[in-house]
Amino acid sequence: MKTILVGIDFTKSSINSLNYAIKVAEQSHSKILLFHALTAPMIHSKSGLFFIAVDTIKKNTEQKMQELQAQLSAKHKNVKFEIEITYDGIRNKVETLSKTHKISLVVLGLEVKNKLFKFLNGTTSINLIGKINCPIITVPLIYKNHHIHKMIIALDLKNPIGLKISNHIYSIIKALKVESEFVHIKTNDEENSKRLKYKHLNIIEFNANNFESGIKRYARNSKTDLILIISHNYSSLHTLFKISDSQKTVLNSSIPIISIHN
Repeated sequence: MKTILVGIDFTKSSINSLNYAIKVAEQSHSKILLFHALTAPMIHSKSGLFFIAVDTIKKNTEQKMQELQAQLSAKHKNVKFEIEITYDGIRNKVETLSKTHKISLVVLGLEVKNKLFKFLNGTTSINLIGKINCPIITVPLIYKNHHIHKMIIALDLKNPIGLKISNHIYSIIKALKVESEFVHIKTNDEENSKRLKYKHLNIIEFNANNFESGIKRYARNSKTDLILIISHNYSSLHTLFKISDSQKTVLNSSIPIISIHN
């Protein structure tokens, strides 16, 4: 890893994910890019919508980000911190930065209010999963004990993983220096389905009614700190009516999850 992008909006969730990202940066000898996407406020008038105080908002945000950078640099002298402030949406900017290899990992906070909110609105973290080619770590707000000793890699033996994904996985294991296990959650609906074989991997099989409950239970039993899941491409129609296993797992996890787009 070289650069870790952390989304900062000064909420408790983003500060919590920043603290986690610092731990990742220390273990992987990476620098941190503090990222903030500006949103210009608008007000209604008789002539319609118009922007207000754009320059003032940008100046105030830059000052807050610079103060945060200075505080972090003084406290964590072995980690380098940089700033990125933009009016571009986070998805577009992250896509651009990942394509130019200026970032290798994204860390975002995850804070959702209730199940209806999750379904109707989603979150920035959820909206990015499966949309960009950069690994994303989502950190639940309730997760405060930031340490990374063990990671499990969830494999779906019905879908092959390519060389690029394999390289991502092994580079993450190497960078974080963590104990790792490959796990396949064997669900009831795949009893008669054909499964791929990875002869070079020691894959642990764990029986469960569904993927989400199975990976959560295995992680708890094995005292796992981080779960790696591989998200797959879905059609627009599919994603409109059904939340993927990856999204459900991320939304309901009590520990950080790193998602890689296949």
